[in-house]
Amino acid sequence: MAPRTDPLAEVAARLAALAEGSPEREVCGLVVRRPDGACEVRALENVAARPEESFEIAPAALLGVLEELDGEGGELLAVYHSHPRGGAGLSQRDLDAMLCDGEPLLEGVAQVVIALSGGLAEEVRAHRWDGQTYAQTRLPHRPT
Repeated sequence: MAPRTDPLAEVAARLAALAEGSPEREVCGLVVRRPDGACEVRALENVAARPEESFEIAPAALLGVLEELDGEGGELLAVYHSHPRGGAGLSQRDLDAMLCDGEPLLEGVAQVVIALSGGLAEEVRAHRWDGQTYAQTRLPHRPT
């Protein structure tokens, strides 16, 4: 049996391209798995007051996707966003937004950060909650 690939690795190049398409601001959205098993990137508007420094997804947009997934049997795999400057780690602002009393608000959902340097995707990392912290996995985003 062939080893199962990380579904987020399947979309890492697409996420990098989205970030490179708007290098001056943080792009954001969701990665979902459709009922047929295919992974899909759902770009959502960054409604933050300062999108060049942070990201915010409108609650109604998030709820709309969650309701759609619930109705059709899909699954939310990850929330993604880019860092126009800085690395692919989670910032304190990111952690403050995704944790409540030290626990993830979206249990089982990875956080993916795309780091840009000079407008190009330098690194893509998936952050998955391990019960105490977010463990990082580097995702290949360029053909080897």
